[in-house]
Amino acid sequence: MIRIAVCDDDNILCLQLESMLLEISKNISEEIEVETFFSGEELCRFLTEKNYFDILFLDIELIKLNGVEVGKIIREEMNNETTQIVYISAKESYAMDLFQVRPLHFLIKPIQKDVLEEVVNKALKLIVKNNQYFEYKNGITNYIVPFKDIIYFESDGRKVNIILNDEIQNFYGKLSEVEKQLNEQDFILIHKSFLVNYDHVVEYQYEYVKMSNNKVLSISQNNRKIVREKLLHRKQRKKQCQTIF
Repeated sequence: MIRIAVCDDDNILCLQLESMLLEISKNISEEIEVETFFSGEELCRFLTEKNYFDILFLDIELIKLNGVEVGKIIREEMNNETTQIVYISAKESYAMDLFQVRPLHFLIKPIQKDVLEEVVNKALKLIVKNNQYFEYKNGITNYIVPFKDIIYFESDGRKVNIILNDEIQNFYGKLSEVEKQLNEQDFILIHKSFLVNYDHVVEYQYEYVKMSNNKVLSISQNNRKIVREKLLHRKQRKKQCQTIF
């Protein structure tokens, strides 16, 4: 089940989007559930009650709390980096305002069904990836942690700490072994002590990265060039699939 929210103060557009999304669900292998909200305040209240959506179609020009403000609340106050936010607007002049929210896409009204279906399929691929797990052993017990929840790994003597939003887990091992295990995942070694999740990097400078939990981590001098290249490459990939960057 893929849970989708549509937030727009235009009742007709909400009905149209819901209808198109339910039609799209017939072409994919996942069932879609759609809920509609007519204000940013209503959506935020619903989310603060520990409700979650996989995809959010969010209008920018909401009356009180606008879409950019709602997106920042979701990312910064709720620490939610996994809901795929797709902005919708009749205007094209919001690119820089949306950068900090890290949306998946930006759709111009009127929304075309074929474009909407492309965006849904793109979101589904990311959702599948985010539902993968890191597995480790502590003593005789095996544990799994969703990759999407891991902000970064930290080397701590003979242990490796897994830094999550609200806790730290650890196990005996080496960061180099973790890096090999995560070869196909979006993690990058920025320092001999830090292996960070790309999706949780919210700010990048030549000497450091700032993570979604507001921790600032140093990039070692030997790693600065390759980290910069990898982050730029990732940004270029986003440019190819997002119209806003």
